[in-house]
Amino acid sequence: MYRKCGWFILVLGFIFSLLTGCISGKSSTVNQLNPTPDAPATLVVYNISGDPEEVFNARWGDDLRKKFPNYTFQYMIGNSKDTQLPNLVANGSQIDIVLSSLGVIDGVFPLGIQYDLTDLAKKHGVDLSRIEPKTLDGIKQYGGLYGLPINSGGLVVYYNKDIFDKFGVSYPKDGMTWDDMTNLAKKLTKVDQGIQYIGLGASYGHLSRMNQLSLPFVDKNTNKATINNDQWKQFLQTAVVNSIQGISDPSSLANLLSNPNDAFQKDRNIAMYIMNYGLQDNPAFQNFNWDMVALPTFQANPGVGSQPYPLYALISSSSQNKDQAMEVLKFLTSDEEQMHLSKKGIVPILNNDAVKNAFGQETPYKDKNIKNANFYNHYAVPHSQTTFDGAVIGAIGFKDLITGNADINTVLRTAEDKANQAITTALQNQ
Repeated sequence: MYRKCGWFILVLGFIFSLLTGCISGKSSTVNQLNPTPDAPATLVVYNISGDPEEVFNARWGDDLRKKFPNYTFQYMIGNSKDTQLPNLVANGSQIDIVLSSLGVIDGVFPLGIQYDLTDLAKKHGVDLSRIEPKTLDGIKQYGGLYGLPINSGGLVVYYNKDIFDKFGVSYPKDGMTWDDMTNLAKKLTKVDQGIQYIGLGASYGHLSRMNQLSLPFVDKNTNKATINNDQWKQFLQTAVVNSIQGISDPSSLANLLSNPNDAFQKDRNIAMYIMNYGLQDNPAFQNFNWDMVALPTFQANPGVGSQPYPLYALISSSSQNKDQAMEVLKFLTSDEEQMHLSKKGIVPILNNDAVKNAFGQETPYKDKNIKNANFYNHYAVPHSQTTFDGAVIGAIGFKDLITGNADINTVLRTAEDKANQAITTALQNQ
């Protein structure tokens, strides 16, 4: 009897050892597929905006390599046909983290590589309540937490002090309304010694995308453009048409319309220029007598600036290193790193007064009004985002609007028709 029981126990033990081995093998495989965040990894970071690697390193790369010595970071931009993001996705190339500004992020979603970070952020203890909610709202409009903002931005007004001094006009101030700034621009819009000076110009695409009235471009329910209405008419009349009056030499508008950044910083015949913060890092700003103030506000909406314009870090759905990538995003949004970035003049994404107060302390612009220009107003609520917003913006006839070739009603009606045609074509090609 005991002998039979002994054999039975041995058999059970053998079976148990086999099962344990199988379970151990399965567990080992799982650990390989889901390694701990400390495990070595190579992370491919793709930047849609195309910043050169030295810019990436100066802003984040050097900090990341110091923080994560076990990670190898490979940086990519689309500087050739083979390295364009759609081609890389089609070829199954490794992409772990995608960096994209709000202005071009709608090109990511048709590729199907977005990944909702909600659960991953919880797993890694990322406290989203620390982040300025309006910088999160922009990407949530696409249906999920598909990325985290790592720096923010907004529209400011750059101005050329030499032009103001030339004509004996007082500099602009924070807290101006659009009427205030338009009236100021009229004093500076004149021809002098054969040069047409323009009082106020803008990057009109940015101005519209980040509009202070939070006006949407597309109805999500109908996939139709929502540009042809009284609200958009009010915005464009105030922020574009009224502000560009008094130009006697229409040909001078060519540079403003084709390359507004160069018209301001190189040609230097524009007194005030509305653009997303960050232009001052361009080499053309050297030996340039400039400063900046906050974006003017609508009288009915005091204190409301532009919508935020964040740079987002997304984790690709195809990444095999999601935990490591999430640790990277956690670090980039940490108090430590955001304080470091803020001191370097990179707009932080945290609701943290100490971080904001440190803004620009370690830049060559400490004597400029960069902090007030960025934080004087609060962000407007992000409009309802869609992947077709770019098509609508591209259809707005800013040239006709500014030169007076068409009235505002015609411009909006034409923009609506062109945008709807573009949306229909895009839907058919999906």
